[in-house]
Amino acid sequence: MRKVLNIIKYIVISFLILLALIFAWILVQSQTSPNKVPSVFGYKPFIVLSGSMESELYKGDLAIVKNVDVETLKKNDIIAFRTHDNYVVTQRIVKIENGNFITRGDNSSEDPGEVSSLEIEGLYVYKFSGLGNVFLVLQEPSTLIVIIAIIVMGGITWMTFDNSKLSKEERNELEQLRNEKHKKRGKKKV
Repeated sequence: MRKVLNIIKYIVISFLILLALIFAWILVQSQTSPNKVPSVFGYKPFIVLSGSMESELYKGDLAIVKNVDVETLKKNDIIAFRTHDNYVVTQRIVKIENGNFITRGDNSSEDPGEVSSLEIEGLYVYKFSGLGNVFLVLQEPSTLIVIIAIIVMGGITWMTFDNSKLSKEERNELEQLRNEKHKKRGKKKV
């Protein structure tokens, strides 16, 4: 049973370390390149801040988009793109004209202007419902530092937890084995 608990402990610790490394990577990317969206293996997270795509994406969701070749995009794909005022918007493609994209939200009219291939951040592939709200809180550096500290301290505490202490039954059994050993040694000396 202890071996199973140790295996589970190391799996959880490894997962938490991986998660902390991903968060740290995203934080470093956002600080070193503030005009670029952080990417992990070609995937970028976006927090949905409006209700324009509410048949698919809701305010507070975390949308995941993937870097793709712009030429593979087609009508009805949902894309994330950078606007002229440097905001990232997630909308559906309704037309493609001369290599540019006409987009709109699922519950709104066509967006003004066209989206060029240079403005596209990626293709929407998945969402985590409501997780964007959590990341809004985590965007505060002080919150992130506190959470990373809690994860590290929890991991250290769990790793140093002494699970080698014997139960009462195990101590009794060990004492019996020792007594038997001493009896055998005593008989041999006589």
